[in-house]
Amino acid sequence: MHSRSNSTGIIDDTAISKARLVFITIMVFCKVKIDPVFNYLDSGALEIGMQHLFTTLGLAPPIFLQNEMKPNKDWFKPKGYLHLDDKITFDQRNLIQRKVSNVSFVGNHAFLPLLYKTVTQRKYKKIKQPNGIVRRSHTEIKNGKVIPTKKVRPIMYASHLDAQIYAYYANKVLGEKYEKLLKQTHALSNCICAYRKIPSDDGTKKKNNISFAHDAFQEIKRRGECAAIALDIESFFSSLDHVVLKHQWCQLLGKSILPKDHYNIFKSITRFHYININDFKTTHNGFDEAHIAELRKKGIHSFLESPKELQELIRTKQILVHKNQFVRKKEAVNVLVGIPQGLAISAMLANIYMYAFDKMIYEELVLKRGVFYRRYSDDIVLVCETDERNEVLSFVMDAIRGKETQLTISEKKTEVSTFKKEFVGKEERLQVYREETGTPRYNVPFVYLGFEFYGYQTLIKSANLAKYYRRLKDSIRRASRRADRKKERDLSDEKILFKTKLFRQLTFKGRKTRMLKIKRSKRIKDMFGNWQYIVEESPRKYRGNVFRYVYNAANEMNAPEIKRQYRNHWSIMEKTVNAYNFVNTKLNQEKKTS
Repeated sequence: MHSRSNSTGIIDDTAISKARLVFITIMVFCKVKIDPVFNYLDSGALEIGMQHLFTTLGLAPPIFLQNEMKPNKDWFKPKGYLHLDDKITFDQRNLIQRKVSNVSFVGNHAFLPLLYKTVTQRKYKKIKQPNGIVRRSHTEIKNGKVIPTKKVRPIMYASHLDAQIYAYYANKVLGEKYEKLLKQTHALSNCICAYRKIPSDDGTKKKNNISFAHDAFQEIKRRGECAAIALDIESFFSSLDHVVLKHQWCQLLGKSILPKDHYNIFKSITRFHYININDFKTTHNGFDEAHIAELRKKGIHSFLESPKELQELIRTKQILVHKNQFVRKKEAVNVLVGIPQGLAISAMLANIYMYAFDKMIYEELVLKRGVFYRRYSDDIVLVCETDERNEVLSFVMDAIRGKETQLTISEKKTEVSTFKKEFVGKEERLQVYREETGTPRYNVPFVYLGFEFYGYQTLIKSANLAKYYRRLKDSIRRASRRADRKKERDLSDEKILFKTKLFRQLTFKGRKTRMLKIKRSKRIKDMFGNWQYIVEESPRKYRGNVFRYVYNAANEMNAPEIKRQYRNHWSIMEKTVNAYNFVNTKLNQEKKTS
C-alpha cells in the first residue's frame, strides 16, 4: 500500500480512507481469528486495529488516531469476586448488553442485596497534649479512654448482573448526558475533575490526580501572593439527600419524573439492602471452602447455589439482611439519606448531585471574582486573592448547606493557606503559611490530592510516604512467615526469600510497565460433562508500582525533590530483609562464606 505523508508525519485523507477500508475488510473476513475484544466497535476496537495496521505497513499514524480516537475504557468489566449470583464472563457480553440496555428488563429487575465489608486504614493524627505540645499518634484520649484513630471505611459491592446494570447506566446513559451538559460551558467542565475522562492539554493522555494537583499548584505560582482553601465535604456519599438526588436526576434527563428503569435503579441505591460478608464465614473465621468448591464443580462461582438457598438462609435467620441505615434529622424527623460508596454508578450520581452547586460556584466566584475552583469528588480547592479568602470561604459554606445541596463542610479538614513572596537568604521564593486559630504557621504545606505544596517545592504527602514504608516492612514480614512454613514443610535447613516479585512490587526496579506471563486456571467441561480446571499461561500487562507514580509525578510537576523522598528505600529494604535469616540475601550470603 502506497500513501503520501508530509514532513509532520500526517498522512493524507486518501491513505486514511484506504486504511480504514482495508481494516474493515480484514475484520469481515478474519473475524473468527481476531481477539474477542475486536467484536465490539464501541470499545474502540476499530481504532486499535487501525493503529496496528498503520504500524505494520510502516506508516505514521495520523493525528486523529494519536489523539482523539484513543479508545475510552469499556463499561463492561466482569469481576472475579464471589457474590450471591454466578460471575459473568467476557464471552457473555452480548447477552448482558442486550439485558442492561433493555429498559423493560431494567425497570422490572429485582436487585439483590449488596455485600458489606469494612476496610481499616491506620491513621496518625496530630494530637495536642495537655502541656500544649502537638505530637503525631495513632491513638487519642477521649473521656479518659484510649481511642484508636484508625479510619474504618465501609465498602459495599453489588452482585455481578446488578454491577453491569449500574456500569452501563453510569457510562452509556447518564454519563453521556452529563458530559453533554458540562460541555455547554467549557470552563465549568474543567472545574469537575473526579470520575471523568479529561484529556490532557496536548491530547495525548487522560488527566489524573497528578495533573489536577499540578494545575492547582501552577495557579498558585502564577498568582504569586494569594490564598488557597482546601475543603472536604463531610460524609459525602452517606449524606446525599434523596429528594435532591432525584430532582437533579430528572433535570439531567429533562423529565418531570424518572422513567421506570431509572426509578428502579434509584430505589435500589437509596433503599438498598445489604448482607455482612462475615455472615458467610464459619466459626473458624473463614469461608466454607468445601461448599464453595462443591459449587465450582457444578460450574457455579458464587456463595450460593440458587436464589432459593438465599431465601432459606434468610427465613431461618442464618443470614441477616440489613436496610439502609444512613439517616439525618430533617424537621425533627429521621429521614433516609445517602447512597452506598463503591458501586459503579455511585460516582456518577455524586457528580450529578453536585451539578447545581458547581454551577453556582462557577457563576458567582469563577466568572464574577476570578476565583480558581476545582472539585475532586468531596475535595474542593479554591485559589483567590488573600483579602478575599474569608468572604469566599463563607460563600462556599453557605452554598453547600443550601437547599440545592444540603451537605456540610468538615471544619476539622478545612485548610486555609496564604502564600507570600519572601527572601530566604539572597533568593526570593514563594512561601506558604497555614492559618490556624488566627495565627499563621510558617512553612506548613498546602495539602491537596496526596501532595504537599510549599510554594517553592512539591512533595508526596508524608502520610503516604509512611504508608509505603509500612507496606514494605509488612510485605517482608509476611514473606518471612511464608518462607518459615515452606522450610518446615520441605524439611529444609534453608530459609529462602523469593525476591523477584518483592522487588517488582516494592522497589524502583518495578516502576516500568511490561508484559508478565501469568499462569491461570480455567474452568472447562470434559467429555463426560464434568467441570475441571486446566492451567494455561496468559500474558498480563504489569502497570508498575508506586515508583511509576513517583517518577510520573516528579516529571510532570518538574519536582525532582519527589524522587529524593524515596532515596533511602533500598537501604531500608536491605536492612529489613537482613533482619530475617534468609539464606539468599546479600548480607547473609557474606556471613555464610566468611
